[in-house]
Amino acid sequence: MAVLRLAVLIVSVALCAMAQESPAAASRLPDAAEINAILHRLSDITGFRIRRQLPFQLLTRAQINSYIKDQIKHSVHEKDIRAEELSMKKLGFVPADFDLKQTTIDLLTEQAAAFYDFHQKKLFISEWAASSMRDEALVHELAHALADQNYNIEKYLNKDPADAEQSLARQAVVEGQASWLTMEYAARQTGKTLSDPATAREFFRPDADPDDSQYPVFSKAPLYLRATMLFPYSEGETFQQAVFMKDGQTAFGALFTKPPVSTSQILHPELYFAGRVPVTVELPKPVKGMKAAVEGVFGEEDMQVLLRQFTSVSTSLGLSPELTGGHYRVDEDKKDHRTALVFSTTWSTDDAATAFLNAYQTVLGKKWKGMEPGEQDASFISGKSEDGYYRVERTGKSVLSREGFAGRL
Repeated sequence: MAVLRLAVLIVSVALCAMAQESPAAASRLPDAAEINAILHRLSDITGFRIRRQLPFQLLTRAQINSYIKDQIKHSVHEKDIRAEELSMKKLGFVPADFDLKQTTIDLLTEQAAAFYDFHQKKLFISEWAASSMRDEALVHELAHALADQNYNIEKYLNKDPADAEQSLARQAVVEGQASWLTMEYAARQTGKTLSDPATAREFFRPDADPDDSQYPVFSKAPLYLRATMLFPYSEGETFQQAVFMKDGQTAFGALFTKPPVSTSQILHPELYFAGRVPVTVELPKPVKGMKAAVEGVFGEEDMQVLLRQFTSVSTSLGLSPELTGGHYRVDEDKKDHRTALVFSTTWSTDDAATAFLNAYQTVLGKKWKGMEPGEQDASFISGKSEDGYYRVERTGKSVLSREGFAGRL
């Protein structure tokens, strides 16, 4: 799935991590000299060259909302939004009445302190955050601008938009690097650096929980959207730290020429260093009378959120790293347009696959309002829900789930 990459592929949003200010306190744009000074410091850290002046503009919240709507309208097909939304609903990440497009617009409007447009090569600063964003959002977005002057970030992010795992991994490079540079910039202002373990521990300490009243759209969004929105920033900066500690300054450019290919590589940098990629998982062909409507890769971050949402944090953190590959497809009946989910995963061991089969039974019981268990044993479960008939079976290290069919499987 490619949630929230509807607009993020076009713009890089600096999330509002700081307190919002009154319009009176947030009325002044930074000047060109201030921006150039920050760019030069970032250039010293990364080795990236400053190639041109950066245009910038102040926007109101209403203008940002209109801007995001316009970007989605002109760069994302409605059919792709519907396919994304359908996948999220069938997998259980969002409720049946969820509106992905509107929620994405609302989230980005609420969260955007500043953003850099990779297509226009221009920095936009929100009117209400122009003052408070100086130390964080401005540096973050200028880091994007500098990287974009040395590598085509729009092209980098759009390498293969159909591969959501690869897209999210690349987004984690882009956002994680900018977040890391924001911390390194602040550290150097005090004579420190993240290459020092003590300084790294100081800057990478867990943040306090956000104020729900300040970000009501974000706080009410489904877990999957919240987790996926934060992943490129939080996990990306940790990944950048690991690559920097291994390769030093060359790490900044290397991540754009040799990018990670999965969320597993972001979560476990040693997999990136070793070049270990997820297993390609094959799915059975659609049954007679049905056709494939949408399909995609299911990665470790997806699995982590799925298990966290329906089981427990401990199960999520303990089991999701054992995933070696995942693939899903939503099939549609050609006559009555009924949809069914075909979802296959592979695991590191038979025991891990068995553990997932057991955990997934809990997932199904909570994903649906009603569930009538049928035949089952140690290697498979079956039954019926309001969505239709289902059957989940383990074969060695693989688990195949088929859900929502009109008849018994």
